[in-house]
Amino acid sequence: MSSPSQQVVRLGFGFAVSQALRVVIELGIPDLLASGGRSVEDLAAAAKADAEPLYRVMRLLAPEGVFTEIRPRHFGLTEVGAALRSDRPGPRDFIRMINSEAYLAFEQLLHSVRTGKPAFDKVFGSPRFDWLSAHPEQAALFQRAMVALSQGGNEAVADAYDFGRYTRVVDVGGGHGQLLSAILARSPHLSGVLFDLPSGVAAARRGAGGDLPRTDFVAGDFFEGLPAGDIYVLKKVIHDWDDERAELILRRCREAMPTHGRVLVAETLVPPGDDPDPIKAIDVVMLAVTGGLERTEAQYARLFEGAGLKFERVIGTRASISILEASPA
Repeated sequence: MSSPSQQVVRLGFGFAVSQALRVVIELGIPDLLASGGRSVEDLAAAAKADAEPLYRVMRLLAPEGVFTEIRPRHFGLTEVGAALRSDRPGPRDFIRMINSEAYLAFEQLLHSVRTGKPAFDKVFGSPRFDWLSAHPEQAALFQRAMVALSQGGNEAVADAYDFGRYTRVVDVGGGHGQLLSAILARSPHLSGVLFDLPSGVAAARRGAGGDLPRTDFVAGDFFEGLPAGDIYVLKKVIHDWDDERAELILRRCREAMPTHGRVLVAETLVPPGDDPDPIKAIDVVMLAVTGGLERTEAQYARLFEGAGLKFERVIGTRASISILEASPA
């Protein structure tokens, strides 16, 4: 069993594992191992890398369950490593995204803890989403990473809520429209609005194809106002923002909806206690990168109250995301 000091040292080297994952993704190592084990020399030649440094990186990742060293300097792919292949939906784009500009910002986490302000703004000179707007390649990677993280979540949200008594659903900050597509497919009586910034709406138009029938594409700023509808869905939107701006988004929903309307906030709730949970790590990343936060049920209830909404209930889904329903107060 490791001593406390050894455990602390292991925790401190978390950055090495994170960056090593990014390196093997960028070199395409999981793809090269898809058909079976290979020597590190063979992998290095195919990936145009140096064999000895590549071996050291893969040796680091093998005890983490990404690869297995089947014999000296020969590696095979595990089920965990297979999730990083380019032909499978999974977290590879998230690993690439979180280990680039977000990683650089996280070095200044102490600044965020001392000031309450995003370290990203200090390091890059502008807020995260403004920076992404000016860097289309990184913005495209960010969108792909969000799509990867949403695998199964959109369907789980669409299945968990009964949209039967509503007529027009507004997907606020809807991105590429996967959630709205899932909702409309299950509720053919509904019409939809995909609402996002102009760049998001343009990307949704390009990628939606026939997956968004009965849908209006509306560009705008959700801090300024929202189009009419009777149910507003915000999936993984509120967590991007501090309490003041999150409350403002919800208030804009309240202003736009009729008296029978509803707001559905789909987020992963922070659980109580000391048990490990990825959302606790994501919460600290939000602190440093966007200034947002992951919240408990009680924190969401306070946001709703401040926005003039009544918190109705939490609806669980088969995924690690919950639906928080609110109505006009």
